[in-house]
Amino acid sequence: MHLSLNNFKSSKFIKLSKAEILNLVEEVLKTVEYKFTKNHQLNLSFVSSEEMKLLNKTYRNEDKPTNVLSFEMPENFPVGDEKTLIGEIALCEEIIYEESKKYKKIFENRLKHMIIHGLLHLIGFDHVNKYEGNKMESVEKKIMKSISAGDPY
Repeated sequence: MHLSLNNFKSSKFIKLSKAEILNLVEEVLKTVEYKFTKNHQLNLSFVSSEEMKLLNKTYRNEDKPTNVLSFEMPENFPVGDEKTLIGEIALCEEIIYEESKKYKKIFENRLKHMIIHGLLHLIGFDHVNKYEGNKMESVEKKIMKSISAGDPY
């Protein structure tokens, strides 16, 4: 599995390493039994609240920033060097940091939850109705527990 991190070094709050994030991604994929190989790629982009607002307005018609957005790729989308791109997750660390304070969560755990949440969206989970939302929350809780990151809710 290849992980690309964009704007990762400029982070103010993030104490996780690329290896820790990659381990988290692989844990999510294993938990939901997603078949991945060393040739799969995932892009994580850390964006400002202004950038996130623009992305949210452009792709969801919501004129406000949000914590995480997921961008799916067509199945088996080639990215060169025989890699297959799963998709891209945009994360707004400013909003995630504020949410961690609001919900009384450790920032790194809130960030892990948002990475999990975004990745689950990429591989087919959603929360458009109560049934699907409960199913997604259950998987998020299971993963957070397995990595000793507490209850995300």
